[in-house]
Parts: sequence; structure tokens; C-alpha cells
Amino acid sequence: MQGKDKMGETRQTARTAAVALSLTLLLMACSGLSTSTDYDPAANFGSYSSYSWTSSGGTADDLTNARIKSAVDAALAAKGLSKVDSGGDLAVGYQVITAEQTDYTTVGSGFGGYGWGWGGGGMATTTEQTYTQGTVILAMFDESTKNLVWKGTASNTVNPGASPEDRAKNIQSAVDKMLADFPPGS
Repeated sequence: MQGKDKMGETRQTARTAAVALSLTLLLMACSGLSTSTDYDPAANFGSYSSYSWTSSGGTADDLTNARIKSAVDAALAAKGLSKVDSGGDLAVGYQVITAEQTDYTTVGSGFGGYGWGWGGGGMATTTEQTYTQGTVILAMFDESTKNLVWKGTASNTVNPGASPEDRAKNIQSAVDKMLADFPPGS
């Protein structure tokens, strides 16, 4: 009889682990690109027709920096802004931040108790998922006042195994989503 109990316990452990893995994969699939923006409502975005890149910022490798600048250039050109080498109406800069993150998922199974003196039992399985979260912060400053007039952030899980084409596509998607409602009120 004890062998049957151990076999049932092993099946229950396997089912619990399968549920935990499925839940972890589901949560990973649901997580994705998140963006946010903020702007100065007093800024006259209709008066901006050109932009230039600031000399500072970046902090990513050369390939990623080039992809970000290319994506922003394409998105701003589609919005009608012209890129100039210096002295644009807007000064545009960005920063890249990466951080290791850990998610814990716990799935429990078992049964409850019955009345006085009857207890329940069960098990719980916790899985740990470590990943790199990447964030791009894009900022636009009014060149004449030097004031920040618009800021956007985009965050997503970094896939170190992504192809160069997929990396460029992911960066372009992040920038497009960040700039979707730029200029404000358009």
C-alpha cells in the first residue's frame, strides 16, 4: 500500500510541476513591451519642425545605439520632423538601462479540511525565472529654452539570442509604440 501512496505522490508532484511550468510560460508570453510618455502641456509642439541629436546619452553598444537612432530618425521623419546636424528646434537624446530581474511563481495543489480535527494537505512548487529587462528612455528638449518638453520610456525583456534583424525590429517596434501619439494632440 505504501508503494501506491508514493506513486500517487510522485504523479501529484509531476502534475504540480507541469502546472507551474505552464503558468510560468503563460506569464512570460503575456509580458511584453510596455511604454509610457509624458510631456509639457504648455509646449507648442506645432512650432517644432526639426531636431538634432544631443551629444550625450546612449550607454549601449555601438550596434544598439545605431539601431535606436535609426528607429527614432525614421519615426520622427514620418511625423514630419527634419533631422539637422545641430541647432534643431528639438534636441533629442536617449539612455539605455538594463537590469537583471527575477520572477517567482508558486503553484499549490491540495485539499482542504473537514470540520473539527480534520486537516488538509497539499504541496506547492515555486519556479524562479531570471531575465534581463531593457529600458530605453527617449527625451526631447526645446532647443531655445533647454527645457524638457517630451519624454518616453519603453521596457521589454532582452533576448540575448535574437538575430540582428529581430533586434532592429524590436527596437523599431518599441520606438514606434513610444512615439505613436507624438506630437501630443495630433
